[in-house]
Amino acid sequence: MSTLSTSLYGSSTSKGFGGLVSGLDTDDLVNQMLAGTKSKINKQYQSKQRLLYRQEAYREISSKLVSFNNTYFSYSSGSSTNILNSKFFESYKYTSSSKYVNVTGNADNISNLSIDEISSVATSASFTSNKQVTSGLFESETLGTYTSTLAGATMTLEYDGKSYNLQLDKGFGNGEASVTLEDVKNEINEQLAKISELSGVTASYSGNVLSITGSKEVKLTAANKSVIDNLNMTVGHTATSGEIDPTKLTKSTEGILKNPENYITFELNGVTKKINMDSSLTNASSLETYIQGKLDSAYGSGKVTADYDDVTKKFKFSATSETDVFGVSSISTELSNYTGIETGDYNRVNKTRALSQLGLPGLEAKDSYQINVNGETIDIKNTMSVTDIINTINSNAEAGVKVYYSSTTNTFTVKSAETGSHNGVSITDVDGEGNLAATLFGTAGIDYSVKQGTDTVMTYTLNGVQNTITRSTANFTIDDINLELNEKAQGLTAADEPITFDSVNNADEVVEKVRKFIDSYNEIITLIGSKTSEKPNRDYNPLTPDQQDEMEEAEIKDWNAQAKKGILFGDNNMNNLLRKMKQIVSGRTSVSGLTLSSIGISSASMDTSGKLVFDQEKFKEKLLENPEEISNLFSGTTSDANGVPGIAVQMREVLVANVGSYGTTGILIDEAGLASGMTSDQNNISEKIKDYDDKMKELKDKMEDERERYWSQFSSLETTLNNLNSQSSWLTDMFS
Repeated sequence: MSTLSTSLYGSSTSKGFGGLVSGLDTDDLVNQMLAGTKSKINKQYQSKQRLLYRQEAYREISSKLVSFNNTYFSYSSGSSTNILNSKFFESYKYTSSSKYVNVTGNADNISNLSIDEISSVATSASFTSNKQVTSGLFESETLGTYTSTLAGATMTLEYDGKSYNLQLDKGFGNGEASVTLEDVKNEINEQLAKISELSGVTASYSGNVLSITGSKEVKLTAANKSVIDNLNMTVGHTATSGEIDPTKLTKSTEGILKNPENYITFELNGVTKKINMDSSLTNASSLETYIQGKLDSAYGSGKVTADYDDVTKKFKFSATSETDVFGVSSISTELSNYTGIETGDYNRVNKTRALSQLGLPGLEAKDSYQINVNGETIDIKNTMSVTDIINTINSNAEAGVKVYYSSTTNTFTVKSAETGSHNGVSITDVDGEGNLAATLFGTAGIDYSVKQGTDTVMTYTLNGVQNTITRSTANFTIDDINLELNEKAQGLTAADEPITFDSVNNADEVVEKVRKFIDSYNEIITLIGSKTSEKPNRDYNPLTPDQQDEMEEAEIKDWNAQAKKGILFGDNNMNNLLRKMKQIVSGRTSVSGLTLSSIGISSASMDTSGKLVFDQEKFKEKLLENPEEISNLFSGTTSDANGVPGIAVQMREVLVANVGSYGTTGILIDEAGLASGMTSDQNNISEKIKDYDDKMKELKDKMEDERERYWSQFSSLETTLNNLNSQSSWLTDMFS
């Protein structure tokens, strides 16, 4: 019996005595009696295999669509292949005599353009604060001789139909005395008090039994191992413990430090060093010497410091250089709970942790803060992280600034979202609403000076006529010429050589890119069309494990190929996708008077598959005539609710609807997922497969019970027959 058969049907090993007395083929009889249940298992298995075939076919198409989307409809791919980018259809390339000035647009005008002087290039208003946001170190909790086995423990309580998560403090129980049930009760109540909805819920104990109760039932719906083991609580029951062993509530520091499975991994400027605990360690002082030696060996003496303070009983970790980023990239759970140090603790701001947990020097403890950014009041809660704060400010269009944090310098930079001399930057605290702005960004005139924005001032000659212009941006258009100026372009004077431009015909390259796009489109259309039109072969069902045991590998492969045929025949999702893609390439848009057929891209005569034929010469001719209009046909957008956008815009909408922007969501992804990543087992088909697995397991367990019962009956028969034979022999002996 193969491994697959054993896994599906269970072991066929004899469960009792064979037909030694009766002469019956017990194995064969039992297998015949199990045939009904085995047939049910086979049906479930075959149904599961059909789902796997369907999932495989879906994923093949989804992977093609994701690749197609990433190549031709994603800005991360750049202008070279992104058909939504206007540069995709540029029929000319331009070379500039200055690497700091780029142009696109009207080829005739560009060839007659020279830039004579650039007095200034538009910049944003900005400031970079000198105030370091953090103290440049991170530290542990107060350490002691003992700690609690419940430090950092988590549990989920259900109360009045809602769930609430509790976590005991890391470092809970650290001290010189053993942890008592009274300590545990007080710690739980302290955490309960932080949740307003649980104001009527409290922890108490009687004898060695702990209970969490309220006016309604409090149920423990989840808990980590330390709660279950040390508080003797059971998930799924009321939040009342069994008899608690008080000695299980305390663990010695020495026991934690001597355990080599406990570790901490430090990181200095991207270089990591994992340090496992050691049997030689007995207390925090010995740990200080041990860790410092390991750090000196890894990074060099004097680069980083692990300092244990006997007075505060805390570890402080720091780097010597102000520009060194030093922290913890990982730490074992037990050591983390004891020290209070977590993965992500650095001598810089932890941008994902709540404000209230950061311990920023000088920050007032408040539930919320208000800051004024360029006249706009922005509310900040203490539950928000630095990343949340940055995103909140950056997304406020009226404030009009962009905020950046540098972990290297441990400071913030703020820039106006738009360039120009009319822009400035102001960030202050609203009176009486905390000192968050001062804590993060510092104070103007003390910690930073604002540099006002500037305009572009440029003198140019076009078709023999010289002009001087002022613009608030570095990217602008003059007479169908699009200019992009780098800040380093500033400084060109009238005495210098003018900046000039040459154009080179780029049509052949564009034609080749469009050809590849059409080839990719045709490949997808052909694949979907063939899968949905292929009829299933009803004579080939998925092979059962028993059938596979009787066949050669090549035979199995050929059979499976036949069994997979037609698995997507008439599939609604695929037919809808195919229909929409065909409609896009054959219809008109609201953004251009052109159609695909008018520029040399059309369906083949008498071909209903949807594949496109590319007339390269006709397309090249139209491209040289009007590249902007062709670009509109593909990438044009419309604000009219009833308008039809460009072909590439429509195509991307269909792709996003089916496989998402990154292959993580959409109709096809929700149905079958992709082979790798988070969707591999989070999709409709995988859920159905799990249901079949559960049903097969139930049937397998039932079959195992039946097998044991039948063998027990046959064994009893053999025993009875053996006894009868013995009695018969005795009687025969007596009468003889």
